[in-house]
Amino acid sequence: MTNNSTTTPSIVEDLTPATGTVDIELLLDNIDKYISAHAILPKGASAAITLWCLASYNINCFRILPRLAITSPEKRCGKSTVLDLIEAFSHKALITSNMTSATIFRLIDKEQPTLIIDEADTFVANGSSEMTGIINSGHAESRANIARCVGDGNDVKVFSTWAPMVLAAIGSLPSTIMDRSVIITLRRKLSSESSLRIDVSLKKNALNVREDLLRWSLDNTKEIINNHVEPPNLGNDRAVDNWLPIFTIASLVSDAWLKKCEDAYTLLTDHGDEIELSTSLLADIREIFDIHNDDKLPSAELVEKLIEDKDKPWCEHKHGRAISPNNVATILKAYKIKPKSIRIGNKTLRGYELEQFKDAFDRYL
Repeated sequence: MTNNSTTTPSIVEDLTPATGTVDIELLLDNIDKYISAHAILPKGASAAITLWCLASYNINCFRILPRLAITSPEKRCGKSTVLDLIEAFSHKALITSNMTSATIFRLIDKEQPTLIIDEADTFVANGSSEMTGIINSGHAESRANIARCVGDGNDVKVFSTWAPMVLAAIGSLPSTIMDRSVIITLRRKLSSESSLRIDVSLKKNALNVREDLLRWSLDNTKEIINNHVEPPNLGNDRAVDNWLPIFTIASLVSDAWLKKCEDAYTLLTDHGDEIELSTSLLADIREIFDIHNDDKLPSAELVEKLIEDKDKPWCEHKHGRAISPNNVATILKAYKIKPKSIRIGNKTLRGYELEQFKDAFDRYL
């Protein structure tokens, strides 16, 4: 009897580790130099990308692996070039410019690739909350799974979302994704700056590099697992979690690479001086109450005071329009603060009392 079945080829690279011993410091030096020569990057970014690529081979040695967010304020800032470089040096990399949420978790569950998502501003930033939830779930191994009903019988199946992931976007991604990412913000090249063009066969030519990276990773799995290195806290607890795998990898490569990692961490990490929009609203409301001559404030008057300062985001909060009392109430709802009936003179209005904010001010400011 003739067997007509065929084996479906994998859509990601089936990588074989190199043989022999790998000089990992020299290898990373060469990758770092190559990335720097072919992309215009902020200081520290080339080293961070190099170490993150190596960490993609070792995701299962950690409980958290940060996303790598490649952002720019406008087009033509070199995102495509950077993604091509990451693809060449990452483990089982797969670039895509559009995916459904169902495709993402099925692909990750089957292949655990390094998933490189371009144009994320078009279908992630403006996409469904389900897409954002799936991406966020894969940040920590213990939470990197989702349940779905499958088949005619609607049987429940749990899919893994645990995989290295790169997201490239013009502008910012949802804050929950950015918070789980090492962020590289690109700028357009100056006329005085120059970079080399990437060879069309870069990924093919870098095969031996990926094989060496895999060889070193397999040889050092136990060392990586048993020697986690925690970064210093720069005022951002999530950044400590995000950078732990990168610091751990760097410390095992060499002292010189640990120093590069420390420098990159300092240069690329938000030190806590930028705050969430909701926290910014709380801070501005506290400031308004500080100069207000009453501990009660009608919603309409609160909004008027918020939009007085044209340098703050409240004048163009929603699609270019000023923040409204409903918008304020929606943001404050997360803090269990709701507008209520308050008595101002002989009028009863909807608004807030200072006492309602005390807990939120103490906790978040």
